[in-house]
Amino acid sequence: MRYLLLIFFFSFAVALNGQDSVAYSRDYEFKEGIFRTLEDFKRNDPIPKASIGSSLPRSSVDFMKDVMEYKDVVYKDSAGKEQRLETLSLWGYCQNRTIYVNFNKDFNRVNVIGTLMHFTAAVLVQGGYQDPMNTYGINTQSEVRQFILNTKTNKVVDFNVTNMELILKDDPQLYAEFMKLKRRKKAESIFIYLRSFNEKHPLYLPVK
Repeated sequence: MRYLLLIFFFSFAVALNGQDSVAYSRDYEFKEGIFRTLEDFKRNDPIPKASIGSSLPRSSVDFMKDVMEYKDVVYKDSAGKEQRLETLSLWGYCQNRTIYVNFNKDFNRVNVIGTLMHFTAAVLVQGGYQDPMNTYGINTQSEVRQFILNTKTNKVVDFNVTNMELILKDDPQLYAEFMKLKRRKKAESIFIYLRSFNEKHPLYLPVK
C-alpha cells in the first residue's frame, strides 16, 4: 500500500509540474530582454526590452547587443523606479530568439540550449617562443574554444572528453556507453552524447 501511495504522489507531482512547465524545444520562445541570473533565465523572466533606459533606437535588431556594450544597464523595475546594474554582473540576455551568456567578460551566443548549454568563446592563452637568437619569451594570443554551461550548477567547463566523462556520471547508461569507446571515438562523439544527455534530462521552462 505504501508503495502504491508513493507512485500516486509521484505521478501527481509530475502531472502538476507539467501544467506550468515544458521541456525545452526549438519552438520555445524566450522573452527578449536581460537575464540577471540563471534563475531568471530558467523562469524566462528577463528585464523587458521596453523597461531598459537607452537613447539607442529600440527598432534596431541589435538593440540588446548594443545596450550590453555599455558599462552599466539602466532600467525601470515593476514599481517604476530606476535601477542600475553593472553589465558584467548580468548572466545573459535574449535577442531575436537567441540566448547570449556572460563568460570571460563577453556575451557569447549559445549554440545548444538544454540542461547542458554549449557555446564558443574567445580566450587569451599564453605560449612560449624562442627566436633565432635563442631568446625565450612569452606571447599572448586569442583562441576560440568550446565550452559547456551546466544549468544545474551554473558552472562553465571546457567542452572536452574529460569533462564529458564527469558530466555523464549523472546518467549511468550514457556513462557506461561512453566509457566503452576509445579515446579518439569519444572525442568524435561528445556532441552526440551532449544532445543525448539533454534529451534524457531536459531543461524545463515555464509554459509560454
